[in-house]
Amino acid sequence: MQRKIAQAKAWGYHTHMPLTEEFKKGIACDSVGKPESVIGRAVCLSVHPGKMLLLPFIKWFDKRYRGLKFARLLFSFDLLLIGTLVGLGIAALIFGLTKPSAFEDKISFEAVVAPLEIITGAPSTLIIRYHNGTDEELRDAKLELAYPDHFLLQEVSVEQTMVDDGRIDLGTIPVGGTGSVRVRGVMFGDVGGEQSFTSTMTFVHGQERDQAGKKVSVHTFSPSSSTLELTLTLPDRLVAFQEVTGAITYENTSEIDFPTISIEPQWPDGFTLLSSPIPTVGGAFVVPAIAAGESGTVDFVGYLGEVGEEATFIFHPSFTFDQSRYRQETLTHVAPVVPPQIRVEHSVDTSTVRPGGEAVFTVSYENTGEFEVTNLVLSIEADSPFLTKDVYATVPIGTVATGESGEVQIRVPLRWSILQSETEDWDGLDLTSRATAGYTLGDGSGQRVSSKGSSIISPITTPIVFESFGRYATADGDQLGRGPLPPRVGMETKYWVFWHVSGTINELTTVQIEGTLGEGVVFTGRQSSSQNSGVVYDAITNAVNWETNSIAANLSPTSKIVGVGFELGLTPDETMVGETPVLLYDIRISGTDARTGAFVSRSGSTVTTNLPGDLMADGKAVVEN
Repeated sequence: MQRKIAQAKAWGYHTHMPLTEEFKKGIACDSVGKPESVIGRAVCLSVHPGKMLLLPFIKWFDKRYRGLKFARLLFSFDLLLIGTLVGLGIAALIFGLTKPSAFEDKISFEAVVAPLEIITGAPSTLIIRYHNGTDEELRDAKLELAYPDHFLLQEVSVEQTMVDDGRIDLGTIPVGGTGSVRVRGVMFGDVGGEQSFTSTMTFVHGQERDQAGKKVSVHTFSPSSSTLELTLTLPDRLVAFQEVTGAITYENTSEIDFPTISIEPQWPDGFTLLSSPIPTVGGAFVVPAIAAGESGTVDFVGYLGEVGEEATFIFHPSFTFDQSRYRQETLTHVAPVVPPQIRVEHSVDTSTVRPGGEAVFTVSYENTGEFEVTNLVLSIEADSPFLTKDVYATVPIGTVATGESGEVQIRVPLRWSILQSETEDWDGLDLTSRATAGYTLGDGSGQRVSSKGSSIISPITTPIVFESFGRYATADGDQLGRGPLPPRVGMETKYWVFWHVSGTINELTTVQIEGTLGEGVVFTGRQSSSQNSGVVYDAITNAVNWETNSIAANLSPTSKIVGVGFELGLTPDETMVGETPVLLYDIRISGTDARTGAFVSRSGSTVTTNLPGDLMADGKAVVEN
């Protein structure tokens, strides 16, 4: 019971007060004070609503002002200030909501395009209609049009009359007057993007005095398609781990010529572009301007790696103006991919990868597919300036059943040396090789497939260009030798022998050059060398020898030839009359390739008294009495 009484008190009820008393307190609330019960408060509010509304102000006065000097005056002043601020706020709100429209707002523009959609690269007509909805005529009205970037304007007309582009004179537009301007041109923009035209009308209005006015309107359109069309040509089915040859065809279906076109490829994951005759700029194919109605192709070759069961090729074509690029409709092509039937790999005998020899490759193959293959041909594709061609094929294998495997050996000849102009890398050259298998699928499709194995890079043992020759005079005609020409019996004639080493692509170490003196020939001791000490004569072996710790790679045009020169004297006897004596023979250079570790040697030409091309000794080689 006590809990119910407490609850009643909490709600404002007094259990000891009759209901009639509650009504009396509510009616007399202005004199007896605020009723304590809910019923009393409700009666007081219904009988004296104004006094109840003033109750917060009375409390505010009691709390903030009572007891102050001039309390009522201060309270009244603050109420007046607050009321003024509230009134201004309400007035501003009402004014903002009911603000009268500007004069120019009563001038309307409407823009439509014909045909109903804008096709980038194709002519279209923009019709701008205007209406004077004001209560004044618009005098000396002029219209100026601003076009999107790279918009190709063809013609402008006002009410079927051709006008020059610029400020278009519309004259006087009466009250309620309308008119239209037609703009014909070609838009180059992003498909799905936005292109904006701006029309600016200037005019004079006013009855008592002239007032200048201006109406600006922006008309925005979005091209929905393009007149630049792309198609992609690929084999019906692609085979993983092989080269893919494709062609992108681009066509100008418009009636105007196109500017430069770029086609940005988005290759499938696992695809590598190998080559294309069309140059790329920033990863995109760039093709020159194309005339109306014409088409062209971009051929490409790539390698398809692990791509799954299908490969998606995506190409983004664009119109290009200097630094601006407008993307056109994207071409997406999904091609099915099947695994290769023939798995092919190869190995290289690196000791055979040396100039003048034959590089030996062992190619293994296995049919891992579900069908047999026919007309299988294995080959080696190799890349090096020391090769005379790029592809070296073996005898065709023929038909290979499912699960069948085998291997063959292919030999690839290498040239003895290369010219400086045949490469841009002059040291540390490699031979890159890859095994390929060409075959016809046995699934009845008749498709010819070329599977490729992984590449192997093999270092090439350095070649040596070794020249051994004699001189009596320099190439400029300066005399080097001494003594009679032709040589005479019993009289000494002195010649110079030169050794030149060049054309190396790797460092050579422990280099040695030697040669044996001919009959009647002596080493005079005069010599010169571009590096290290000079030659050494061994009287026991009757040979000259030159050694150096290393010779740097010197194929580069900036490298210097290593040269050694020394003087030999010949005193013929009577047995040599009518002969051409040998000055130096058994000439050989040897060393170790520091990169490959291979032993390298070359033979030099035997030097005799026959010196063709020598200005002084040419034709004077035979000994006379």
